[in-house]
Amino acid sequence: MIRFKLLTLALILLSGSIFASEVISLRKDGDYRFISNVHLVNELNYKSNDYHALIEVPAGTTAKWEVNHKTGHLEWEFKKNKPRNVKFLPYPGNYGFIPQSILDKKDGGDGDPLDVIVLGAAVERGSIQKIRILGALKLLDKGEEDDKLIAIVKEGPFKKIDSIEEMMIKFPGVIEIIRTWFEGYKGSKIQFMGYMKSKEAKALIEKAHKSWKKHNDK
Repeated sequence: MIRFKLLTLALILLSGSIFASEVISLRKDGDYRFISNVHLVNELNYKSNDYHALIEVPAGTTAKWEVNHKTGHLEWEFKKNKPRNVKFLPYPGNYGFIPQSILDKKDGGDGDPLDVIVLGAAVERGSIQKIRILGALKLLDKGEEDDKLIAIVKEGPFKKIDSIEEMMIKFPGVIEIIRTWFEGYKGSKIQFMGYMKSKEAKALIEKAHKSWKKHNDK
């Protein structure tokens, strides 16, 4: 069973939804939910110089936690009335999403925020990481676009890497591990469609942010 604790995370973000002086608090509510004092999708900035990722599943774990996109709280996903654990190898990186983003269904997406895997040491569930985008995996999940952004943090073994191509040259096997994991974790449901370069991946984030703004302006 996951050990729960109070998470208090100071954010250094642009003025807007969350200010530099404010703090995010996650309060335990039973065994399957953390209640946040802010909406973890809509009230976190997606970018302030660097992009941000909200981590739902720490590296090396299998418990499938997600932010409830309606309430903004962090919850353990249930499947068949049981808390879900991915029936596969543990996540090979810190997995989460880009706040203030939606991969719109009318554009072939799944209607959820953009997923991102951050390569590096494991962090606490609910952490906000400042990230640099290397690119993305182009994936289809049962016919729906389900791209996975690949990112790194400024400090760590990959801090000097700027692209997927450079990662493949300097650290052979890393991107292959990530691709193999995502192709296999749902069995045969995932179809790999190629890689997305950094510029294209960033354009996808900006497009998803515009979609989020349209949904929230209604």
